[in-house]
Amino acid sequence: MKFETEHNSFSSVCFFCALMCVLLISAVLLINFMIPASGKDEFEPVTIADLSEENEEEFSAAFQDYFAEVSLVKLNGNSDDGLSLYRQPLSRNAVEWFYTQITGDKEVALAILSEAEKNDIPLALAFALAHTESNYNTRAVNKNSNATTDRGLFQLNSNSFPTLTEADFFDPYVSSKYGMSHLKFCLRSAGNEVSALAMYNAGTTRVRSNKTPQSTLNYVGKIMAYQKMLDQLFTEQVKVYFETQLVPGLTTVAYAGARQ
Repeated sequence: MKFETEHNSFSSVCFFCALMCVLLISAVLLINFMIPASGKDEFEPVTIADLSEENEEEFSAAFQDYFAEVSLVKLNGNSDDGLSLYRQPLSRNAVEWFYTQITGDKEVALAILSEAEKNDIPLALAFALAHTESNYNTRAVNKNSNATTDRGLFQLNSNSFPTLTEADFFDPYVSSKYGMSHLKFCLRSAGNEVSALAMYNAGTTRVRSNKTPQSTLNYVGKIMAYQKMLDQLFTEQVKVYFETQLVPGLTTVAYAGARQ
């Protein structure tokens, strides 16, 4: 009788342990499916096969609008595919992903993208400028021979921006705000990117008086070369996907509509 009682107790314990194991495994699997993996910030493009019938028509219409906009802008001789895709909700994530990989810092990428978009600055130009100025280092500092200091992502000069605090200079959003605003001023003043970049580096007075130093010309050359590289990579990794793989045929439709 005692043996039978102990046997029943042992069986109950085993059954309880087995039940708890099953419940634990079930909970782990449930959590794994319900909670997205952390630390994964990759662009996983949407394909037509992934779209439901309900939003496929909306999706196609959105990109018809995008290509029509790009086509019309190109006809006027002023276009930036990066800005156009960034302004489209369906492709914005892809642009953010691309420039996060370029900078190695999502906050830096988002800061530059936001202010470039506000000031209508071509994205590759904005990022090429930041790369040449600071190599995307928000804490970059350069002391000049005239006793002024350049700080932050866009190397804002202490004499040109006297109201900014030390923390402001090193804030990527503040640096991008003033850097992009100043570049926009240079673009409007110069009328072209080469002269505008020279003004950003050497000042408007020196450029207008044809006293641009050779170091500034070398600086502009570096930016233009890096900008060209970014444009090529962006076309290969982002633009081509949306124009040819995702919604083939819309480009032709858009250009036809733009000509009418």
